[in-house]
Parts: sequence; structure tokens; C-alpha cells
Amino acid sequence: MQEFLDTVPERRRREAAQLIAMMRDITGAEPTMWGPSIIGFGSQHYRYDTGREGDMPRLSFSPRKATLTIYFSEGFDRYGDHLARLGKHRSSVSCLYLTKLDDADLGVLRDLLEASYSLAEAPPTKPSTVDEYVATVPPVARPKFDELRRLVRDTLPQADEVLSYGIVGYKPVTGRARVFVSGWRDHVAMYPIPAQPDLQADLAPYVRGKGTLWFPLDEPLPRSLIVRAVTALAADPPARHEEEA
Repeated sequence: MQEFLDTVPERRRREAAQLIAMMRDITGAEPTMWGPSIIGFGSQHYRYDTGREGDMPRLSFSPRKATLTIYFSEGFDRYGDHLARLGKHRSSVSCLYLTKLDDADLGVLRDLLEASYSLAEAPPTKPSTVDEYVATVPPVARPKFDELRRLVRDTLPQADEVLSYGIVGYKPVTGRARVFVSGWRDHVAMYPIPAQPDLQADLAPYVRGKGTLWFPLDEPLPRSLIVRAVTALAADPPARHEEEA
């Protein structure tokens, strides 16, 4: 590790020493190198639904020339209040960027790291009910997701709301789920895409991939179009769109 630190600017070495001390205190672990430029503490195993798996540190950072990069594999949806108090920073999906460590409130930064480490110790389980799934929807997406959910339920008042394939599905009293909705940090989505030819031109601006309708959070939901799509999916023969719930 020292060989790597000797290659970074002096100010970054001082900042790295502060972060190493903080992360060592939080984790009780000693720093180790993960790849050529990441300093990590502890280890956790991950496994994706695709079958891909591996190991990664519980806390980690990289003292890059342009920024200090601190990694949060869980993302930042749950940390809005912390980020508002942190000070000058940037963030991406799972990286926190600090141009200068002095720009950040170190107490808030420590709170962030402690919260992240706690999640690494006890990773969240997959939702097993609709309510549990709804609780995982990023707060920024909840208003739009709730609106989409109400719209589908109002269009299909007789359908049961179920958890299917890890997201929210709507199924008739008999049969399998026909319509599915989900919420993400930058959009809400509905699945699948109805096959009716008269809908295709109107749906085209919202199509992503082969089977997803994607509605950005910063645009109003096309409510009448969604009602038409849901109605079409509910009317389709079961073999065309149903998935085992």
C-alpha cells in the first residue's frame, strides 16, 4: 500500500492518512490494496441474480489525483440528509467525490461511513411482500411510483396486487399477473409492452429494450396512455403476456 501512496501527491497522502485512520477505527480492520489504486477495509461476498459473484471491501476509497473517491456500493438514496450536510462534493451512482477532504464535514462523513459499514455487515434481504418492495423504492421516485401504482389499480380494480419477479404485479382473480410496475432512482417502469398496433406509435417514446415502458421522474406521467396500455394488457389472451406470479 505504501508504494501506491508514494505515487500520489503529498496532499492526497495526508488526506488518505486521515481516511485510513477513520475507516480503521470504524471497521477494526487494517487497510489492504484492492487492485492497483483502491484502499479497502474488510471483505464481503456478493452474488447477483445473474450468477456473477465475487468479493469486495466493506469500506474503500481511492486517493486519485483529481478527487478523493469513496465507494458506497449501496448508492446514496438513503443518505439525502447526510449529503445535504456534508459540504462540497459530487456523487454518482456509487461514488462520492471530494476535491478536498477539508471541504467536507468530517463528522457527517464518518456518519455516512458508519451507516454504510452497518449495511455491509447486514445486507438487506430481498423483499417478500408488496409492502417490502415499496419500502425499497428510492425516496426520490416514490411520488411518481405511487402515482403509477394508483393508476394501474384504478384501471384494474378487480386485480390482486402481488409481488412477482421481485416487483409489483397485478393479476386477475384467476390467472397470472398481467401488468408489472417498478420504481428506480431516475424513472418508474411498467412491463410488458402491449402488442396492439394502434398503441405502438404513442408508446414509442417510452420504450426501453424489448419489454419495458420507462417514465422519467422529471416528466408528467402520460396517464391516458398508461390507462390504454394497462387496459390492452389486461384484455390480451393470457398466453401472450402472462408470467408465473
